[in-house]
Amino acid sequence: MEKEIKTYGRTELAQLYFPAIAPRSAWRRMKDLLLESPLTAELATHSRRSFIPAEVSLIFDTFGVP
Repeated sequence: MEKEIKTYGRTELAQLYFPAIAPRSAWRRMKDLLLESPLTAELATHSRRSFIPAEVSLIFDTFGVP
């Protein structure tokens, strides 16, 4: 199933990638994942609590669609 490219809350997106763990833990793992890639490292450190569609597209392209 193809996920829609839209604005996602950071925890909401993290839970798509890590559905079996608690929301806060999912975000921590997502943040670690983002930091591993030079293309996405900056996304892990911005202060917004959401990802805009262009950022979501980059994440999907880099790590695959959850």
